[in-house]
Parts: sequence; C-alpha cells; structure tokens
Amino acid sequence: MFSKILLASLIIVPTAWSSYETADRNFGKGSISLSGYRRTIIQLVDGGYYYSVVPWMKDYIVKNNKSLDSEMEETLDTILYHTGVKTFESLPEDILRRSRSGNIKYILAKRLFKKGKHQEALNELSNISADHSAYPFVANLKATLYSHLNNPKEAETQFKDCVNASERRMGKVDSTTQKDQLATNRDYCIAGAARVQFAHNEFKKSELTYLDISKDSFIWPEILFEEAWTSYYLKNYNRTLGKLISYKAPVFDFIFKPEVEVLTALAYMKLCLYEDANKTVDGFYNELLKPSRDLRNFILTRKKDYRYYYNLMADHEENKPAPLAIIDSILKTVRKDAAYIEMKSALMASLNEYNELRKKPNGSMRASLIKNVRTLADEYRTTLGAYVRAGMVSKYAELYSAFQGMSYIKLEVLAQRKERLYQSDVISGKKRGDVKYIERNDKQYFWTFNGEFWADELGDYVFALRSEC
Repeated sequence: MFSKILLASLIIVPTAWSSYETADRNFGKGSISLSGYRRTIIQLVDGGYYYSVVPWMKDYIVKNNKSLDSEMEETLDTILYHTGVKTFESLPEDILRRSRSGNIKYILAKRLFKKGKHQEALNELSNISADHSAYPFVANLKATLYSHLNNPKEAETQFKDCVNASERRMGKVDSTTQKDQLATNRDYCIAGAARVQFAHNEFKKSELTYLDISKDSFIWPEILFEEAWTSYYLKNYNRTLGKLISYKAPVFDFIFKPEVEVLTALAYMKLCLYEDANKTVDGFYNELLKPSRDLRNFILTRKKDYRYYYNLMADHEENKPAPLAIIDSILKTVRKDAAYIEMKSALMASLNEYNELRKKPNGSMRASLIKNVRTLADEYRTTLGAYVRAGMVSKYAELYSAFQGMSYIKLEVLAQRKERLYQSDVISGKKRGDVKYIERNDKQYFWTFNGEFWADELGDYVFALRSEC
C-alpha cells in the first residue's frame, strides 16, 4: 500500500487537462534538453501539477549555468508557494546563490543563519521586496537575525513589521491552510518581540506583549509557559503557579513539557513553601525517572532509522499504542508542531497528485511524473521521520535538564529547611490563601476558581498564597 492516508482526489479544471495534454504531446520528442525541461515544467505547473515537477525543477536549477529567466522564476515561486521551501533546502549553496527568486533567497538565508552567518543572511533577505508572497516569513527571519546580532531595537521593529505583513497577506489569500500559516507566523512574531523584551530584562513590557496573543492562537499553549517565566522574573510567583496549573486541564493533554514541573517547584521555593516544592520534586522523580531511562534506551536502539519513526507516528495517528507510554505523550506534542503539520500537509498534497496521475493514460511522461512524486513523497516521509526523532531527542534533553534542576531544588529545600529550624519566627498554622496577595495588570481580571477548568479561564488562574519567607 503506497500510503496509510486516505485522500480525496484533486479537482482538475479543464485548463489543467489541456496543460497536461500539451506537455504530454511534446514530452520526449528528441532528447530532453534544458529548453525541453523548461517548457514541460511551465506547462505542468500551469496545469496545477506542483509536486511531481519538483525533481525536474531541482535538476533544471542545478544544470542551468545562469540565472533563471523571469518566466521560470515565476514558475519556481508558484511551485514553492504550494509545496513549501523544505524540499529545495538540500540544493548546494552556490546553486542557490544564482537564483533571483525571493523564495530561494529566503532558503539561502536560512542556510546561512544555521551556519551562524547572520549578516550574510540579512544581506540576502534585504533583496526580497515587501510585496513578495513570502515577505511575512522573511520579516520574521530578519527579526530573529537582528536579535542574534544583539540589536534588540531593530529586532522589535522587524517583528512588528512581520505582524503587519502577516495580517495584510492574510487578506489576500483564499486558502485556509495559508491563512492559518500566516496567522501562526504573526503570533510567533508577537512572541518574538516579547522574547526580545524578556532577554533585555524588560519583564513588564514582555508580559503585556505576550498577552496580545489570542487564546485561540495555534501557539498559545506553548507560549503560556513563557508567560509563566515572565511572571516569575517579576517575582509574581502566585501568577506563575496560576499559569502553570492550566497545563493540568484535559484540553492540554497533548503537551509534554517537563520544565513545567521544574518552574512550579521553583515558584513554591521562592514563596518558601518547601513542603509543596518537595512534593513537586518527588512526584516528578516518581513519575518520570524510569520512563526517561527507557526513552534514552529506545532512542539509542533505533538510532537514525527515520522510516521507523515515520511509521511510528503513522501508527500513533491511527490510535495504535507506542512501545512506551512516554513515547505516546511525546508524539502527541510533536504532531501539534506547526512545522510537522506543514510537512504532513505537503506529503498529503503530493499523494493527492499521485492519485490523480494514476488516472492519466499510460505514457512516458506519466511514468516519469509518477516516479517523481513517489520520490518526493519518500523524501517527505524521511523528513517527517527525522523530525519525529528530533522531537524525541529534544524531549529527552529537556528531561535530563529538568532532573538536574530538580536535584538543585531538592538540595536547596533541604538547606532552607535546616536554616529555618534555627529561626524563632517560623510561620505555621496561618491561612494559606488570600486575594490580597494577588497582583494584576490592566489586561488581567479577577474571578474566583470554582474547582473546574473552563476554556476562557485557562491561562488566567493565579494562586493567592502568602509567602512564608
């Protein structure tokens, strides 16, 4: 079976049929020259076949010794608009530099960024116009680069530009998927501005910026943890605990984030509520010590078998149990990642195109295109498998770091308890909670917690504990 995914067929309009038939009539007449490649690629893209031409387009870019002409650049941008840039990131850097395509320049900038060549990356991005379809994502990357270059003022400016560009672009696209991607990009840029402010100790400003991200945002569940850290640095430990308690809600069962418990224990410790801190640490060890060791052994055993990891996620999506409960928890988190969703959507679209090609009359072009799209789909599967494995490795690293943090807290709690034994003013038998200990800003409101989680209250809980320091 070619795929475990059941897909609806694409609706091909008459112009797509004529473009395909025209390309089919001309395909293979004489040798397949660069000009022949060029003509066929343009005709097929005009017909809506974006995925099956990707290997040909990559081959054309490599073999063509000069910059693409304007029509071919436009065709390339159309392909990338539908398929995403991921599959073209493997092209050699010197090949990428030849293209005038804004999308290719964006790909090159990402490559340079990963190499730490931040200024070179910015130089490439500066050549992409503000009216380009990829500009909202370009602005996001530019802001990130300025942040790495320790230019917080310009980073904030670019993040704001990213927000505005994303919203403008959302009004110009019809695809729900593309609207969602732009909305996610906008919200990541709001978070990016808040992170820049946080990194430069502007905690109050950062707190207010985070609150500009709507609760119905795709990224809000992960951002809530960052908000909790901001409250922690504002020494508002009750609000830190309130934000973290939201992760106990059933609606957040897909989030596996060990640091939540670490920050919870730290907040209790800052309030000198040592018994609560100790219980949090002990609960963390009891629940996750053995599973974390099992996870490490699993990763070492499977090594870099990316196809195995792809199939592991495919089984998970069909509600089949994973080898370990902790793996199920991690897979729930990974499948909610924006990058994973984007790659999975590209795979599904390529398989849709594969199903459509199978309906075409037999011929050499059909056979070549089917081979192309199968190759591309396999590439997507490998990339998805690598992403799943990277997610597991990342979560293990978080667990390892979390256990180190919990060990520190455990020792600190013991030290503080010992010190308090010699104090005569130890607080005991006092009321633990009172609204007078609650701090709030202009974007935060007050209502009581009735023992149940409500969607509109998530993220707004705040404890009312008195510090016992």
